[in-house]
Amino acid sequence: MQELWKSILDLLSQIVIPDWGALIELIPIALLGLVLFFFALTIRAFASAGPTRRAPARVAPVTPAHLHMPGSSGAPILGAVGTGVLLWGVVVGGAALTVGLIVFVAGLLYWGREAIRDYDHATRVETLPAIVHSGPPPGVHMPGPSFRPILGAIGTAALLGGLVVGGWLLAAGLIIFVTTLVGWLVDARAEYAKTVEADRTGHLENIPAPAWPRRLLQFAAVLLVLAALLETGVLPPRGSDTAGGATGGGATGGGAAGSPNPSGAGGPSGTSFKITARNIAYDTTSLTVAANAAFTITFTNADAPGVTHDVDIRAEDKTTVVQDQEVTNGGAASTYSYTGLPAGAYVFICSIHPIDLMTGTLTVK
Repeated sequence: MQELWKSILDLLSQIVIPDWGALIELIPIALLGLVLFFFALTIRAFASAGPTRRAPARVAPVTPAHLHMPGSSGAPILGAVGTGVLLWGVVVGGAALTVGLIVFVAGLLYWGREAIRDYDHATRVETLPAIVHSGPPPGVHMPGPSFRPILGAIGTAALLGGLVVGGWLLAAGLIIFVTTLVGWLVDARAEYAKTVEADRTGHLENIPAPAWPRRLLQFAAVLLVLAALLETGVLPPRGSDTAGGATGGGATGGGAAGSPNPSGAGGPSGTSFKITARNIAYDTTSLTVAANAAFTITFTNADAPGVTHDVDIRAEDKTTVVQDQEVTNGGAASTYSYTGLPAGAYVFICSIHPIDLMTGTLTVK
């Protein structure tokens, strides 16, 4: 009884959990069986057909004028062959699958090409000559050409660039963007005035054709270059900055630090220093501290709000960070604390603007 129950379970497992790989391998055999069964039914139908009445000669049908009948095509046969080769590739796998896919796609492309050619033949009509109107219909206003969309794109790009860089470039981008929008509104107001006038006179006149916006482009270019020079510290000249920074305070406990000290002099020494950044430049470019002694720097950012600076300690190569500090926004001040350093040569530098004007030497001895 147990053996009988086990055989029943084995039989049911073949139905509930079939071997899909074996079933897929049987697909070509099943298709062949269906084809043979169809041919057998066809042969039986012809064999069992009785005598028929002899009809008059066959009359070729004539397609109505409003219907289109496609001609003969071998594309369905190619499609069937491609499908068969693809199924064969699915069963066999490997390179046969790639070949089957190529044959299948080629058959479909050929079929699609014939269908498009037949469609073009069926829908081809005689083209009429184009009708060119002298102008828009009455009551319809067509605005003339304008450079405002191009200028609007330039203004938007300048504004987005200013948002990324900040400082003077942000101000320049905002000015260019607003100027572009104002010019666009002026053009729109002029076109509206023309349409209102047409309601009174019955004759619509467009505003004059726009000329190349040379002045606006030149103004934008000069404004961007000026903002870049101000942002990088090229303007105003460095000499005027040092003169004004002489009264801004210096290092405590180590002599005056008003104007930049020559690097050869070693700079002021001590444990507490003052550094001011103005126009993207330090007012002190040389400091001296004792080895392994903690020190502080009272840093004042005298640049405009949005222009951030800091005072990091790096190795002499200016890239290896020794001690990092948080940035200070323009118009604010921070006191940076540093741990003692081994004797040697270092640099203090702004990580936001690592240029020569914001780089100084730090001597530890």
